[in-house]
Amino acid sequence: MITAICAPSSNEMLSSLTRITNEELDGFRRGLPSGTTELVDCDADTFLFLNPSFRSSSLVSYPIDSSLEESLKFKDGLIPVVTVDAKNQILMQAFSNLESLRMTLKNKRGTYFSRSRNSLWLKGDTSGHIQNVLEILVSEDKTFLVYRVEQVGAACHEGYYSCFFREKTGNGEYKTLSIPFFGKENTKNTL
Repeated sequence: MITAICAPSSNEMLSSLTRITNEELDGFRRGLPSGTTELVDCDADTFLFLNPSFRSSSLVSYPIDSSLEESLKFKDGLIPVVTVDAKNQILMQAFSNLESLRMTLKNKRGTYFSRSRNSLWLKGDTSGHIQNVLEILVSEDKTFLVYRVEQVGAACHEGYYSCFFREKTGNGEYKTLSIPFFGKENTKNTL
């Protein structure tokens, strides 16, 4: 599955988040307005589509309230999370389960569920590139969350401030953007 995020720009609140199959990606692209910029994350499983015609989504602050937890639309026990910095720059997309969401609320640190490791993942636990969570927002339809964070170091395990450091060019190749580079994770244990 691919995550497709649409936003007016890379530093404005997102417009939508859609989960699609690899086979549906080209059709999704064809439905986008002309002039849309395409960024891809380091794992090529999340695409960020930017176009000024996209309007920002209505998000509401996530209260610490178990009734809201029950209304969130988890699929297979997971809900997508888009992480943005204090200036709304989109940094990454990951997933949360109920346990990681509760840990994030309790510890105010970006905590996710790693599908590849099938375990909880405290961002920065090995790299020192931590996320201090300032606010959690929920989409109106309750299908995804947004963590607004103070990002310390890189959000991307490739060492870039944002996972969206590559832009698709007209010839279909990706060029690296001038996103701050902090060094790859797991090079040292700083915690």
